[in-house]
Amino acid sequence: MKEIKRAVDDRLPKWLHSKILSAVDYIWSVKSDDNETMKRVSQVSQVLDGEQMCWVMMLLTLPKLNAMIMQGEEYKKFADMRRTIN
Repeated sequence: MKEIKRAVDDRLPKWLHSKILSAVDYIWSVKSDDNETMKRVSQVSQVLDGEQMCWVMMLLTLPKLNAMIMQGEEYKKFADMRRTIN
């Protein structure tokens, strides 16, 4: 990965740093191929430090986490409450 310093990197939270988002994109683009995904995770882990790698892995799991939350009872109660307000 080629590092490019972006002007927004100084203003955004570290988990939205262009280096992190580029790594997420690099891994996400092969998500349907488990072997290639693991290869890319390994490659990225050689470039990023532990905290940065943690942010990458957390961002990659957000869709699954979102699905789990939306199936939970608290979310269903919240959605029902929103429907009654509107």
